[in-house]
Amino acid sequence: MSEEPQLKRAAKAIWNDAETDALVTYLHSQHSKIGDGGNFRPQVYTDAATAIAMHWTLGPTKVASHCKNKWQLVCY
Repeated sequence: MSEEPQLKRAAKAIWNDAETDALVTYLHSQHSKIGDGGNFRPQVYTDAATAIAMHWTLGPTKVASHCKNKWQLVCY
């Protein structure tokens, strides 16, 4: 019997209000960088993670994938 490899998941992001506000403000300021499909280009999410880093208080430091997921939750 073979064991299936365990997939490693990134640590769950824990967002505070200041981080969420900073993310929304930053992405609104970057609206000109939305691609044809209606989504931001990947580099914008990377830049957003850097821009909100000063507001971090709990959980893992936010990365581009955390920012993209949060933006999708906030917008849709």
